[in-house]
Amino acid sequence: MASTNALSPIPHPPKQPVVGNMLSVDSSAPVQDLARMAKELGPIFWLDMMGQPLVIVSGFDLVDELCDEKRFDKAVRGPLRRVRAIAGDGLFTADTTEPNWGKAHNILLSPFGGRAMQSYHPMMVDIAEQLVKKWERLNGDEEIDVVHDMTALTLDTIGLCGFDYRFNSFYRRDYHPFVEALVRSLETVMMTRGLPLEGLFMRARRSDMATDIAFMNNMVDEIVAERRKNAEAAAAKKDMLGAMMTGVDKVSGDQLDDVNIRYQINTFLIAGHETTSGLLACSLYAMLKNPDVLAKAYEEVDRVLGAD
Repeated sequence: MASTNALSPIPHPPKQPVVGNMLSVDSSAPVQDLARMAKELGPIFWLDMMGQPLVIVSGFDLVDELCDEKRFDKAVRGPLRRVRAIAGDGLFTADTTEPNWGKAHNILLSPFGGRAMQSYHPMMVDIAEQLVKKWERLNGDEEIDVVHDMTALTLDTIGLCGFDYRFNSFYRRDYHPFVEALVRSLETVMMTRGLPLEGLFMRARRSDMATDIAFMNNMVDEIVAERRKNAEAAAAKKDMLGAMMTGVDKVSGDQLDDVNIRYQINTFLIAGHETTSGLLACSLYAMLKNPDVLAKAYEEVDRVLGAD
């Protein structure tokens, strides 16, 4: 008799009663733990999240197939749904059926295009040079916190290229207060599992998160308001904030309101903190372990930027 479980051909790790696989993933190193499971179970497996199936895929072929927008849509569920507390209906956390998703998608195509990215290059180099100078001034026996510095690099680059704001992370002992609030909020979001009685022991953290989110929103709102004070300067700025403030969605004929602009800025910073910085740190590690690849990277940098 055939199984009635549509996921039955897909492997999964052992489950526990009631919670399923909610506690199967190491919360302190979830990506590494999922990578370990992929090595054991194969490129596709599923987890039982208290009755809700979560399918995990790895490898280019499967991920490329899932990126076919004609067959699949993004699912804003679980941890991603909870990130809406910070990013609202920004591109990353909005359902594609929400009006602001379509408007932001169309308006932001231009500032994310190749020509726009080239215009950000001097600002990217500006931040990269700050990182290099920091490393140059260290003694030979001092350790480098690569993860910390890659996070600072990406956030400072997004701040400068995206909305002309300097977090100046390389001139501080700790992160900018905005970044610290963002990191704390994301940690609380990731700790939330939907377990019974979770609200009781998470009450203090959720209260702190509400305070942090209010601080972040106020800061971003002030940046937008400052830009709006000078309409000519706002129109002249060819960054992402300028595009969001002046761009018009050709489909609906609407512009983005300031609340959604705030959510988009928070979204860019979350993406810089969580994904780009992680990719850079892992890439540096991989290149140091593979000198031939590192040599090719040096050659490309010299070819594009010049050997000097």
